[in-house]
Amino acid sequence: MNPKEELKQIFANRTPVDVAIEISGYTGHRTTLIDELTELEASSLLAVHNPSVNLEREHNALQEVLIKKEWRSKILAKAENLKIKKPNSFFEFNEWMHQKSKFKKHLNAHSIKELKELHQQLCAFGSNNAKSAKNAFTKSWWNESSKKINLN
Repeated sequence: MNPKEELKQIFANRTPVDVAIEISGYTGHRTTLIDELTELEASSLLAVHNPSVNLEREHNALQEVLIKKEWRSKILAKAENLKIKKPNSFFEFNEWMHQKSKFKKHLNAHSIKELKELHQQLCAFGSNNAKSAKNAFTKSWWNESSKKINLN
């Protein structure tokens, strides 16, 4: 449905004077008629009176931000466990992201789908290191043995 027609339905139970005053104030006293509104003005005035569309968009945007934050947190925790990222230092992790990660970009530039794939890459990296640690004199074997020395 056309935004102007929706506005007419919203203003149907109001007096013409009230409608004219509201439209005049909204358009900066350019017009008092719904039919003389531009499409942009009609859409934005409709959004003022029908906020459910805007609220839904804001809700989806906030939900996406929270989901991204959760995935970034998982990725950073996994990277610290794998010794790719040092605590309180992002330099080595950023270098790793730009050189060896799947998407070759910094962590904040990823979409939700890309973050999931990056987490999967880190999980595979960890399992490959665990398998490699079983072979003597590999880098992961040395790292694993240095952890076990401290246990004696």
